[in-house]
Amino acid sequence: MARIRTIKPEFFTSLTVADLTPEQRLTFIGLWTHADDAGRCVDDPRLIKAAIWPLDDRTAADIEIDLKALTESSLITRYIVNRKRYLAVTNWDEHQRINRPTPTKLPAPEEGERPDPEPPTSNDVDSMSPHTQLHESSRQERKGKEGNREGKGSYASVVDEAEAVVLDVDCVESAEADQQQPITAQTIVAEYLEHVAKRPPKSVIGQVAKHAKQMLEESIDPDDIRRGLALWMSKGLHPNTIPSVVNEAMNARPAAASNVFALASGQPLPGPDTTLAGWAAVAASFDSSEDSA
Repeated sequence: MARIRTIKPEFFTSLTVADLTPEQRLTFIGLWTHADDAGRCVDDPRLIKAAIWPLDDRTAADIEIDLKALTESSLITRYIVNRKRYLAVTNWDEHQRINRPTPTKLPAPEEGERPDPEPPTSNDVDSMSPHTQLHESSRQERKGKEGNREGKGSYASVVDEAEAVVLDVDCVESAEADQQQPITAQTIVAEYLEHVAKRPPKSVIGQVAKHAKQMLEESIDPDDIRRGLALWMSKGLHPNTIPSVVNEAMNARPAAASNVFALASGQPLPGPDTTLAGWAAVAASFDSSEDSA
């Protein structure tokens, strides 16, 4: 859940911050709004991308590079507790003064162990992410003393610019741990972008985000929104119709109607990964029902 934070003028004259790229600085600031009131959050680049960079053409691999640079600069601490990954902003109380903080549900860095150290990434062209697997042709091009990227990484193994993330046990458990945090419009938009054929115009993405935010504020179940978006995508309608299509999906009559689809399990699909599979299944089922009609 996004939170209101403050930023001090000293941030912009910090020599430590000055060694970061502009993207890494913005990710650091974004972590302040993403972290809980103790400065902690689940360490998963996919979730951090969805919260901080939902409408930008950046991948989870890009966010992992940012996090690695912040770790090397001692601005954040990454740690593992019970095989689940977390991170905490270093000297959090110096960055933020929070009135009536909400008690954290996440363990402190002192309770965990540090991941094995990796080769430095600062001003280095070849950096391997602990959550990614890159081919030999997948190298980030960098230039300048600040390590600014010349272009987006060439991830040859990624189809349709999807996230270059290889799920391992720790990643899956980290995502499951984050389920205690509320689903936001940013999360739904990120999921939407992960399974479109081509990246939509920014105006369309903005409208999807606006409708998702409004429906969540009306306490509409996120799974109903996801099903509605899948149906909307299968119909190819204007973004203005999203609320009505979501209503159609969530209030459809039982299976007696030939154009109504029900999940095989009859239950919402849990977890961030199976959610995407559920969206695809919904869209495919509507397509097949139209063909049979």
